[in-house]
Order: sequence, then C-alpha cells, then structure tokens
Amino acid sequence: MPGSTNNLSRAVAFSSNRPATDRPEMISRVIPHAMNFAYRARRFANIGALVEHLRFTQLRDKYYRQLWSEAAERVGASHGNWRFGFSRITKNGLTIIVRQGEVMLDSHLTLELMGNKSLVYQLMAEMGFRIPHYCSYTMATLKRAEKFLDANPGQIVVKPAAGTGGGRGVTTGITDLAGLKKASRYAARFSPDLVVEQQIAGNSYRLLYLNGKFIDAVRRDQPLVVGDGKSSIRKLVAKQNAHRLHNSPPTALSPLKIDHDASGWLAENALSPSFRPQAGTEVLLKRAVNENSAAQNHNVRKMVHPATILMAASLVDNLGVELAGVDILCRDISKPLGAKNGLISEVNTTPGLHHHYLIANPEMGTRVAETLLEYMFKTGRGTLRLEKPQVAENKKNIVATALSGTGVD
Repeated sequence: MPGSTNNLSRAVAFSSNRPATDRPEMISRVIPHAMNFAYRARRFANIGALVEHLRFTQLRDKYYRQLWSEAAERVGASHGNWRFGFSRITKNGLTIIVRQGEVMLDSHLTLELMGNKSLVYQLMAEMGFRIPHYCSYTMATLKRAEKFLDANPGQIVVKPAAGTGGGRGVTTGITDLAGLKKASRYAARFSPDLVVEQQIAGNSYRLLYLNGKFIDAVRRDQPLVVGDGKSSIRKLVAKQNAHRLHNSPPTALSPLKIDHDASGWLAENALSPSFRPQAGTEVLLKRAVNENSAAQNHNVRKMVHPATILMAASLVDNLGVELAGVDILCRDISKPLGAKNGLISEVNTTPGLHHHYLIANPEMGTRVAETLLEYMFKTGRGTLRLEKPQVAENKKNIVATALSGTGVD
C-alpha cells in the first residue's frame, strides 16, 4: 500500500506546517487519508478478499487481451501482449498501446478533471445543462451536507468527489442524518472531498462517444441474485462471484459486493444479507449498477432519442473529451431529457468497453473496440510512430534539402 502511505505522510506533514488557525481544516483532510489507509489495511488483511480481487484482475486482463486481439484482426492489424499489462496493436507503421480498456487519447489532466464530480457539475451548469441539486463538503464541513438533507426531502446520494470509479464509496437512498453521517464516513475512505446530491429516479444508461460521434448505448440494470431456497443472500453473492470467475464467456469482470449501498438497499426492502430467498426469486442487491452482469445490460442504441444524442455530443465536444461514456439517469430513453425525464449525471473518460459487449442481447451489440481502432489508425490520434533511427535521419536530410537556399536554419 505504498500509495496510501505516501498520501498519509504528505497530508500529516502538510498539516503540521500550517498555522494553528488552519489546523481544523488540515486535520479534516488528514483524517480521510488515515481512514483510507486503515480501510486498505483491513482489506489486504482479508486474504480471501485479496485473492478474489487478484483473480478478477486476471480475468479482466485476459478478457481485454482477447477483445483487442480479435478487434485488431478485424481491422487488419497485428496484436501482441507486452509487459506490465500493456498490449501493442500495429498497422501501417502506427502502434496503439492499450491496457485493459484504456487507450492513449485524452490527456491525464482531462481524465483528472472529468473524474472530479463537483467540478464537472460546475462546468455543466455554466454551459446550461441540467444537473442534480448537489453540495460539496468535507467531514469538517459536514454541516453543509446536513443543511442539504434538510432542504431536499426524499432520497439523496453521497459519493466521493473524485479519485474513484466503479461505484466505490457511493451510498444511495439516504433519508436521515444517521444515514448521511455513515455514508459520509464511508465515502471519506476514498476521498477527502465529498458530494451529496439529490437522487434521480429512472434507469441508468451509458452512451459512448468518440470524437463527438455517437457510437453505442446500453441500459444498465441493477445487479441481482436468484434464490435457490437454501442459501442466504450473502451465500448467493459468493456463488455468483464464483460463477463470474469460471464462466466462459465471462458475464462480468468485477465481483458483486455487499457494501454500504447494498446493505442500505436491502434494509429499505426489509431484507438482510442473511435472508434466504425462495427458489427462483430474484432479489435486487443494490441500487448502483456498476457490479451488474451481462444479463442486466441491454443494447439500446436504436432507442435513444435524437435530441438526447445531440445534447450529450454537445457536452463532450464542449468539454474537449475525445472518448467519453456519458451516464444518463432517466425514465424513458426514447423521449427527450427534461424536468420529468432525467438528466446527464456523469462523463466518464475511461469508459469500460466491456459494458458494450457483455450484454443480454449480444446480437444487437456494437463492436466498439474495432470502431476505436479504426478511428485511431485513420487519424493517428493516440498512436505511436516507432521509426528506426535511419528512417528519422532520412527525414531530417529531406527537410534540410527542402530548406536549402531559403535562409531558414
């Protein structure tokens, strides 16, 4: 856990060098780092969880290598596994480096910015896009979130403001002060900066864009388990994770977890992890969709309303994001977004390409990896030109010859 240790050390050192008047705020930023360190320490002390994490990492690596290999073959490129999890895809002197679902298109700064939910909300609001009512806060300014809770009847969501993905640290369905405090402590394990926002009713959709062009769309439903009449929900989750690891082809690339969101959702529905559902009974496990499987993902590319396609395209274009997964929460994707039909909730700059392959209706799927490779080879965007020294020297001589007699050095 070197990253966690370094972050904690830097935070403590920074706090100790600040004036006494600044100490409360500084301490509030040290505490989440300490909580995160302790959380990671407990996680890695759990050998079973660590082994499961490593096995799913291997599953994800294997899946994406196969995905890129097949996509490369279809576009007439060669694919080879490299080191440290990277793969190289080459065609006509250009090389594309990939790692799982990552490519070299958007800058690191773009990824960092888009990963900060409160900053993206601010930018969206400045451009006139509807956003959920929200409030930014830290554990030291929890009173802000408490005021937000009082002013917004109904359910709210607490999440880390930045630095996470895959639904980590998110708790939905919060209705009271105790739930707010518990969710805030949980989210603070992942980031000192937090966001509380109104919960938007509707289904979860992911629209994929490449250079402003609409590529694909999937509806992502809540993860679930199916009762066998004997096993508890906790046991059914363990069985499903074993199935995910061994099933071929894969149905999911991450484990299903009973976390804060799952516990809250089950309690809201008068259930608990120890409950034994009847055989054949489907039990929704949580509100967040990130850990669902192929059976809960559906291609809806032809169903998205044209106005929504244009709206999301305008957003990613204005934000300067080249490869984007736009998350939408709405009741009916075939109708325009609006006050009664949801909004754009997030812009993902490392959208999992597997979401568009691991679907319940694969016959309707879109080969997004091929589309991505074709674009990159055609435009040269995100590619490397690995020329040998003599080739580069020849080009230098050609340029020198062209400039001779022009007075340009």
